[in-house]
Amino acid sequence: MTKRGLRNLNGKKAQGIMGMPFSVIFSIILIAIFLAVAIYAIMHFMGIKKCTEVGLFIDDFEREIDSAWNSQSSSKTFTSSLPSRIQYICFADLNEDANIATFREIHEKLQENSDYSDNMFFYPQETDCIESKKIKHIDYGSDNPYCIEVKNGKIEIKLEKGFSDALVKVS
Repeated sequence: MTKRGLRNLNGKKAQGIMGMPFSVIFSIILIAIFLAVAIYAIMHFMGIKKCTEVGLFIDDFEREIDSAWNSQSSSKTFTSSLPSRIQYICFADLNEDANIATFREIHEKLQENSDYSDNMFFYPQETDCIESKKIKHIDYGSDNPYCIEVKNGKIEIKLEKGFSDALVKVS
């Protein structure tokens, strides 16, 4: 072989030794980056889904309350789904002291983290989603707070309004 042929052979051997591992390592790095971005995006969208469920619950609940309040009398059960992390939906006046011993701790935590003008609260609260809301036209009785347990991501709230009632009773 000529000198020129040997140089090309040597160059290809050197490229084979150094070129192959570099391309493999580069491919692995790219795959790892793509997987990390995909996992981050999936987790982000799962968080958005949970907040969307809470927002849809609030919209549907307000619509049902307004419907019952606008009617002469009403008695129905509002059923909806919520993210599994939510254990209770509480109705409370945070300006008043808790008068229900079983929910006193929840009332204190709500006072620490919530807007005092709201009257419906999700417990436990998370800062990245809706924590509380002011619902018009409701009466949750003398219990402060009045909490309803969320079971397996589902909640049932009884809504009642009699002929002489000014507000919709939540139970």
